[in-house]
Amino acid sequence: MPSRLSIHGSILFALFLALLCAGCSWPWQGIDTVFASPKPQTADEPATPANTVVIVIPESPSTLNPYLSMAPIVRQVADAIAAPLATVDANGLFVPVLAAELPALDNGGVSADYRRITWKLRPNLKWSDGHPLTSADIRFTWEAVSHPDSGAVNLMGFELIEAIDTPDPLTAVVYYREVNPAYLEQFMLGLLPRHAAGPPQEMLNWAWNRNPVGAGPFLVREWIEGESITLARNPHYYLPGQPYLDQLIFKVTPDPAQQLAMMAQDEAQVHLWPQEPKAVYDQLVGEAAALQERPGQWNMALRFNLSRPDDDDPGPLPPHPILGDLRVRQAIAHAINYPVIFNNVNPGTAPATSPFAYGWYHCDLPRLYRYHPARARALLDEAGWVEGPDGVRIAQGARYAEDGTRLTLRLEGYTDFQPLVDLEAALVEQLAAVGIEVTVQNHDFQVIFGSYSDGAPRKLGNFDLLLYDASLGVEPQAAVFNSFHSSSIPTPENAAGGNYMRWVNAEADAAIEAAGRTVDLAERRAAYCTLAELIAHDLPQLHFYLFTEGYGASNRLSGYQVNIWGSLTWDVQNWKLAAEN
Repeated sequence: MPSRLSIHGSILFALFLALLCAGCSWPWQGIDTVFASPKPQTADEPATPANTVVIVIPESPSTLNPYLSMAPIVRQVADAIAAPLATVDANGLFVPVLAAELPALDNGGVSADYRRITWKLRPNLKWSDGHPLTSADIRFTWEAVSHPDSGAVNLMGFELIEAIDTPDPLTAVVYYREVNPAYLEQFMLGLLPRHAAGPPQEMLNWAWNRNPVGAGPFLVREWIEGESITLARNPHYYLPGQPYLDQLIFKVTPDPAQQLAMMAQDEAQVHLWPQEPKAVYDQLVGEAAALQERPGQWNMALRFNLSRPDDDDPGPLPPHPILGDLRVRQAIAHAINYPVIFNNVNPGTAPATSPFAYGWYHCDLPRLYRYHPARARALLDEAGWVEGPDGVRIAQGARYAEDGTRLTLRLEGYTDFQPLVDLEAALVEQLAAVGIEVTVQNHDFQVIFGSYSDGAPRKLGNFDLLLYDASLGVEPQAAVFNSFHSSSIPTPENAAGGNYMRWVNAEADAAIEAAGRTVDLAERRAAYCTLAELIAHDLPQLHFYLFTEGYGASNRLSGYQVNIWGSLTWDVQNWKLAAEN
């Protein structure tokens, strides 16, 4: 979910969507149409107004079929209606939902070659219309999403599936063409009902997309386009007595001031994507609500270019004249006052020491190079960088730089994000204290995050230091390989490569490859933690902190958990609303 502090993440996502589908119709288009959805599904009991939660959202989704849209707003509503085989909880751990258990090697759910996965459903599951939910629906979900004419954009690895057998109503055996480390998130967007959806090739036009038959805690009662979506409790939900709420109303409210007023006046009980810092938000909404947050996925890091910039050679050699020496990178790490950054420069962030700072692959590493300016100066002396007449160091016997070279580095980031600007200013000041001169040059998003053909500096290796935040998903292997494996250094032949540091480390390559050879989460986590230790020591990157993420919640609401991996409704079946005073 987008963060109040990392709204730039939404901008990145929007740019990605624009590149992916320039002609698509997105949720913010055509919202003036008034449409009340048909109501073939009804709950057994009428909703009790006093047991209704209003969720204020800034825009209306275009569909409730999460396989048809990558827009984050879709899942905020759809997750209250759908139910997956498994999901990721607030601690980043996989847990079964419709599945009786998670397939694993020790319970026979995963074959020895990792290419056959057996899912077992809970018994007596039903769709919201009362129809039995069986393994045939698992197979239909794959058939529908992977159909070439379905229009699906969230493929979720379905293209890797070779076949699905359904030997009995509770068992689905999935055969993969190759090892899929992400098999546990295969059906995480929810199942599609064979009996109620429609032909796969007509998915874009299914009536189900607006009024889905689901297996989640709620069902659609009414949808007024651009105004509200009202959900009633699903009488056939698999957890007895749940959900505890009778009704959810998603109220479309684009104006941020009106959103805050609704929370302050208890007209709404949940606020999606508030943008104010917690102290400001809590003051604005008074005693009615508060901002609930936790460390998120956006991880701020400084990237070192280990190769010579501006030499028309994107490869790892020759080494960077300054940063090619590990001692200089260590000096930079020791020169940074981390407590000041966390407490004063970017308060409200959570310290991070590696890319693996959350989730099932979390590696809890201590900061290897702590703030120690005296040690930083000693390392620079040792590396052949002596103090010059104006306080900026110059090379005198440095490993890769000619004598007399000034220790000047260019720090590059992106524009229009004040926390980044504040961090840059702090780094310039703190590095100057040990004799390192840093100049700042920020770029528009399309420049710093541009392609190889665009001449983006990070792609061509024409930079010294890069500062920006990035994230890893539930399944990190593809991103980790592309970011750190030596074969992923960008070149004209490998323009999509993401090893912008030009880092070459055989042990790191081996750890990355080991993580991709198995589906065992414990083995994979061990491999990632080995990689994290190598990164922390060798310093192709230096990690600072995580931005927090969350949403506003009424002080009358309980039973929820902020989950950075999914939507705010991922656990809506547990929500309870206390009576008004």
